Amino acid sequence: MSERDRPRVEAALEGFFEMAGSWEFELAWKLCWLEKDFADAGWRGGPPAPPPPGWQRFTLVHGGDGDPRHDTLRARPPQGCVVDESEGCFTLRCERPGGRLLDAVAATCAEIRDEHGLLMSGLGADGPGDRGALNVGRLLLMAADRGPHVGYSVDDLARFLRTAGGADDAGA
Repeated sequence: MSERDRPRVEAALEGFFEMAGSWEFELAWKLCWLEKDFADAGWRGGPPAPPPPGWQRFTLVHGGDGDPRHDTLRARPPQGCVVDESEGCFTLRCERPGGRLLDAVAATCAEIRDEHGLLMSGLGADGPGDRGALNVGRLLLMAADRGPHVGYSVDDLARFLRTAGGADDAGA
């Protein structure tokens, strides 16, 4: 950039940063991402009504293409879940009881594991929600799915969480 252009570029950048700092810009930015979340979840015209109190809405994914256990799960999905393979992978869209997201996800995954012998390996949200709980759930399901492949049992993973999280400390 030449010295002659510098004042013009600096003025343009200053104007940009003033606008970026304004609440209008921030609101528009957040609305853009909210709209993207709705579209990614397959919603057109906005999200569905929120689930009733004490219920959670989520998506479970299993990546094993052509897994024969999908057939039994297609025939008998857990109550409150529907099979959706429109994204090219085996997915269950669920609305299930649970005080918190992880409570509902854990109960649904246990039911699927007990009745169909399948460990669901991914978690998604049907729209904007508690992204923190969603991320924790994703990581825990990933650990449950991949841990045994590298020699870690469920007890090993639980012990790791208790130790790393400080639950084994006195008073925790």
